[in-house]
Parts: sequence; structure tokens; C-alpha cells
Amino acid sequence: MGNKRSPYLMFWVVAAVIFLFFFLKYVSPWVFQVLMGKGHPMPTPSTLMTWYLIMGVLAGLVYATTSNQKFADFLGFLLPGKGAFLKMFLQKIFLMAFPLVVGWFVYSYSLPGAASPVELRIQHPTLPQKYEKLENPFRGKDADTQRRCVEEGKVLFQAYCRPCHGSKADGNGPFANSFRLRPINFQDPGTIATVVDNYLFWRIKEGGPGLPSESTPWDSAMPAWEGDLEDEQMWKIIMGEYDTAGVMPRQREKAE
Repeated sequence: MGNKRSPYLMFWVVAAVIFLFFFLKYVSPWVFQVLMGKGHPMPTPSTLMTWYLIMGVLAGLVYATTSNQKFADFLGFLLPGKGAFLKMFLQKIFLMAFPLVVGWFVYSYSLPGAASPVELRIQHPTLPQKYEKLENPFRGKDADTQRRCVEEGKVLFQAYCRPCHGSKADGNGPFANSFRLRPINFQDPGTIATVVDNYLFWRIKEGGPGLPSESTPWDSAMPAWEGDLEDEQMWKIIMGEYDTAGVMPRQREKAE
């Protein structure tokens, strides 16, 4: 008896990658919440999710090329045979989608841009003007409200920041060793204690992609949390982050 063939192996691979995405996005946070005994979900960082999806695609391609039969099945929907109508429909989708995806990547990477010489790189980028006048709306509240915001921020920090920055904000998160440069130790008085609240708000909101181009290259793997977190959540995370690290933010200079 011959091996059962699947002329739609490519679409099974695509379906597996889509399943992996939904698992990482929606199932994994609850699984880790149970395994680690936390009172809140543990979201998968977007950067790590991207790497897992890339590995999922590569795994599917490796599987499809382990034998001539599997590779033939992988491209089977392009060949004539049974199910001609379905194959024709899938062929049209593929032939339209493939050039569109390739064109989008080519367009994205061919956009004009400029990078300054490496020697101009600075350690601490200048805070963009649009963030200069922002203030943490919870810093001026009464003591009970501030304490509640700190506690909420600590929970959010553990949910979103702990995988990289560590449960103690010391840069020893479970994913810290995955980066070429480890996350910064926030307990060090030379790190977040030297900047104001709105500086951290900028870094959380725009992440590594939001760093200014005039001082590239940067070695920041920080994801941009805009779209995943509300502004109020970011301000609370900042308060919880300082409290967890045991340091205080730098005070603004008062205008004379």
C-alpha cells in the first residue's frame, strides 16, 4: 500500500503557521499564567512572536523538502489532477497573493532613508519635542490613588515587561539571554533613575523602531507597545517599574 498523498500540503503548512500565531497570541499567555501561578496572563512579546513565526515557516519548508514526494505534494495544488476547480481557485489566489506580498516587501525595503555615520551614535537619545511637556497624570493624585496605580502598574509590568526585564526589573528576565545585548538593569542608579517619566513613556510607546535615525545604529530590541497598551497603562507601568526597581525618576528642572 502506497503512502497517502496530500496535494494541498502547502496550505496545511500555512494553516499550521496561522495556528501557531493564534496560540502564541491568545493561548500561550493563559498557559503561562497557570504554569507560573500568576494572577494575570503572561503575553508573548511581539519580537519573540515574530521569531517563533519565522521558525514555524522554516520548519514547514524543511518538512516539505524531506522527500521528493512531500515536495511534490507541497506544490501539488499547482499541478493538474483531481479537484480541478478547487485547484484552479487556489492557483488564482496564489498567483495574485505572491506578487503582492513580494512587492510589498520590496517596496518597504526600498524606501529612501539615510543613516548617519556610526561615530555620531549617542548612548542616550534626545527626548522628541512632542513628549517634552507630557506629565504622568497619576503623579499628582492623592497618596491612595498613587499607591493603587503603582500596584496596577506592577501587575502590568509583570505581564508585559517581565519576560525581558525580569520580575525584579534587574534585566534578568527568562528571555534576556536571547538578545545579543541583555536588557538593562533598572535597579542600577545610572539607568531609569536618571530620566523623567515622560522619557520612559516615549521609550515604551515607540520602542526600538521609534529611536531617531540621526544616531543609528541602535542595539535596542524593545518592541513598540503603542497599539497594544493604552497610554494610561503605560503611565502606570512606569510607576510600577520604578517601584519594582527601588529607584525614583529624575525630577524636572523648574523654570526660573
